[in-house]
Amino acid sequence: MNTEAPLRLKIPRQDLAAFSLFPTNESAARAWANELPVANPRTVAQQLLQAISELNRFPLAPEQRFHILDAIGDKLQVTLSNLTRRFLNQPLVMPEEPRQLAELTDELLGQLVTAFSIVAIETLQHREEIRQSNPARLVCESIQRALQHAGQNLLLTFQLYHPVALGGWLTMHQLYALAERQGLATLSVNDGNGKATSINATYLQALMLGCCKPNQLRQSDLAAIFAALGEWKGHLKIGPAGSFDGLFLVDLEADQPPLYSSLYGSANSGQCRQIGTGSLITYLGQLKELDDAQGKPGVKLESGLTVPSNMLSHLIDALGSMSMRNFSRVQLSAPLSVSIGLGAAHVHSAGERTFGQLLYGNDYIPPPSERIGSNPFLDEEANVRDAWSAANPEKDYVRDTTGSGAEAELAHRIQLDDYTKTAIEDDLPNVPPEPEVPVYVVKLINASPGGYCLDWSEKLPEEVRAGNIACVQENNNDQWAIAVIRWVSALQDAHTLVGLELLSPMAQAYGAVVHKKTGQTSAPRRVLLLPEIKLVGQPHTLITPRAGFRERQKISLLSQGERFLVQLTRQVAATASYAQFDFRYIKQLDEVLAQDKSGPLDTSYDSVWSNI
Repeated sequence: MNTEAPLRLKIPRQDLAAFSLFPTNESAARAWANELPVANPRTVAQQLLQAISELNRFPLAPEQRFHILDAIGDKLQVTLSNLTRRFLNQPLVMPEEPRQLAELTDELLGQLVTAFSIVAIETLQHREEIRQSNPARLVCESIQRALQHAGQNLLLTFQLYHPVALGGWLTMHQLYALAERQGLATLSVNDGNGKATSINATYLQALMLGCCKPNQLRQSDLAAIFAALGEWKGHLKIGPAGSFDGLFLVDLEADQPPLYSSLYGSANSGQCRQIGTGSLITYLGQLKELDDAQGKPGVKLESGLTVPSNMLSHLIDALGSMSMRNFSRVQLSAPLSVSIGLGAAHVHSAGERTFGQLLYGNDYIPPPSERIGSNPFLDEEANVRDAWSAANPEKDYVRDTTGSGAEAELAHRIQLDDYTKTAIEDDLPNVPPEPEVPVYVVKLINASPGGYCLDWSEKLPEEVRAGNIACVQENNNDQWAIAVIRWVSALQDAHTLVGLELLSPMAQAYGAVVHKKTGQTSAPRRVLLLPEIKLVGQPHTLITPRAGFRERQKISLLSQGERFLVQLTRQVAATASYAQFDFRYIKQLDEVLAQDKSGPLDTSYDSVWSNI
C-alpha cells in the first residue's frame, strides 16, 4: 500500500497581524461568545464566521487554537441549529433570505472544517513543542471534529438537493487518510457532545449517507438516516481494497463519493478502501422484521428521531445491492405536462371529473359548501362584500335604496334557520373538497420506458418532493401516466433537475371505502388502480394515501355507482406521501354486491363478513 502519496489538504496561511475580536485565550473566547445576541441567529452566525475566519489566518499554538474553538463550540451548535430551522422545509428554489442563511451556514461549517484541520496539521508539524496536551490525542480529536463538521455540511447539502461542493469529498478522504497514516482512525475519542466515537465512525457516517441515494429522500428522512448511521457505526467497516468483500469502494485521492466495487475493475490503487455493509444489512433486516411484527411506525433512535419503516426498506435496497438502470435513456428536448400529488393524478385519471361525479355519476351536484360562490343566498359573508361597510364596520350606515327594487332586495341578508340549512347540506353525500390541480409545462431532458428526467426552470412548487406522486402527459398522448418523484437536484443556475420513475402508463380513478370490523365504513377517499401489465409481469396494484390503509383491509372501490369489494394483501411500496398495495377481488361476494348496486354507500356488510 502506497502510504507516501502526498496529502492534498488545503489550509490558509497564518499571516494575519492582529486578531480583532477578543484576547486569544479560552476564557476570553467563552466570555465573548456568551455576550452574542441570542435572539438574532443571523448576526450571531456572521460574528462567529468572522471570528473563525480570522482565527484561521492568525498564528496560534495548536493547543490554544483548539481550546478557543472548543470554548465557542456550544454557541456554534445552537446557532447552526437556529439557522437550519429557518431554511429547511422551504421551496427548493428558496426565497432570498433563507437562501442567504443557507449560504452562511455552508460557509460557517466550511471554516470550522478548516479550523480543526489546521490544528491537526500544525500539531503533527510541531509535536515536539506540544507540552500541555497529548499530541496524538489532539490530532485525533481535531480530525474527528473536522470530519464531523464536514458531515454536517454534507447532510445540509443533500437536504437542499444541491451538488456537493468542489473538493468536499476529497477533503474528507484526505482527513481520513491523515488519521490512518498516524494510526489514529480506530481510537476512541470524545465527539464534543460527551459521546465516544472514532474517526472511522465519523467518516463512515458521512460516506454512507452519500450511498443512500440521498436525492430520493425527504429532508426529515435524511436527518433521521444520518443520525441512525452514527448510532449503527458498529455494523460498518472499512479496510484496504480486496481485504474483504464489500459493495462499495472509495478512492482517497478522488473528489467523489464511494462507488460500487465492481465499477473499479482490477485497477484498484493502494489509495482505495473497501467498505463493508453486510453486517448493517443483516441488522436492518432484523429491525424491519421486528417493526413489521409489532406494527410500529419505525425505529426510535437515541437522538429522539425515528427512522420510518419504509426508510428501512430503502436503506436495505441502497446499501445491500448494486442498482443499475433497466433501460437506456433517450436524449430529448420537449415539453411535458406535469401535475403533482395523488389528488391531481386522481382528477386527471378520472377524466377531469370531480370526485362526486366519479362516485355518483356526472349528474352529481356539489354540496352547498361548494356552491356558495354562485349562490348569494347561502353566503354568510355576503353583507361584508360591500366596500363601504367593510371600510367602516364600527358605524351604522344606511345603503342607498334609491335604485331598483330588485337591487334593494338583493342587499337584504337572508338567514336560514338551522333545520333548513341542515336539510340542504344533508341532501347530498359528504364528499371531500376538490384539490387544486395546476398543470406545469416543463422541459423533458431525457426519457426511457422506466422514467423521465425533467429540467424545471420555473419556480419549483413546494409539492415537488422526493416520494410524491406525479402524473405526466406527453404532447402526443391523451392519457396521463402515473409516476413517483424519485430524486431532486437543485443546480446553481436556479434550474432544478427532477427524476421521475414511471409506475404505470395509465390509471383508473376510484373512491375507496374502508370496511371496519365494527361494520362501519369510512368516508370515501381517492385511490388509483394501476392496471396489470402482463408483458413486464406487473400485477394490478392500488395507490392509496399513506395513512388509513393497511394490509388485509377490505375496501369497496366505487365508481359511477358501481362497487367492487377487494382485499389489500401486501404493501409493495410506500413513501411519506402514498402507499402501494397488491390486492385481490373477493369474487364470492359478487352476487351479493350486484343485488345492491344502487343502495346507499353506508350499507351494512354485517351479513357479508360472516361469509368471508
